[in-house]
Amino acid sequence: MSAIDNSSTNERLHYCPRCRKPLRRIQGKMGPFWGCSGFPDCRTSLNDVDGKPSIDVDEHYRCPLCTRQLVKADKEKGDYWFCSGYSKGCKVTLADHDGVPEAAYQCQKCHHLLVKRSGKNGVFWGCSDYPNCTASYNDDNNRPKF
Repeated sequence: MSAIDNSSTNERLHYCPRCRKPLRRIQGKMGPFWGCSGFPDCRTSLNDVDGKPSIDVDEHYRCPLCTRQLVKADKEKGDYWFCSGYSKGCKVTLADHDGVPEAAYQCQKCHHLLVKRSGKNGVFWGCSDYPNCTASYNDDNNRPKF
């Protein structure tokens, strides 16, 4: 990622790694991000890290439903991760555990995400699509027992 000083505004310009046009910082619903000024021809968007665009997204953290990259939410919004496909309809959010998104498991019946819950008989995993799907699984060392 390259940047130059803009002497008239005393700001640094950052350029799109794909098309080399300037990036602009956008305040989105889930916090700030950087988008290419060449939109809609170039649809590049980058995470905002400390007010600068970052291409450093860990490829290991993928949405368990749509496989797009997970993005850590802005610190002001809380400690959680959300799917980069949020604007395209994927509403997956996962809690943050020491800088890593929580493990996600899919319901074997309907493929929605499972949620860890506490009931009168202890901890279990229930489908996030309840009451449409009533599947539940016993807890086995913080994992659903399939």
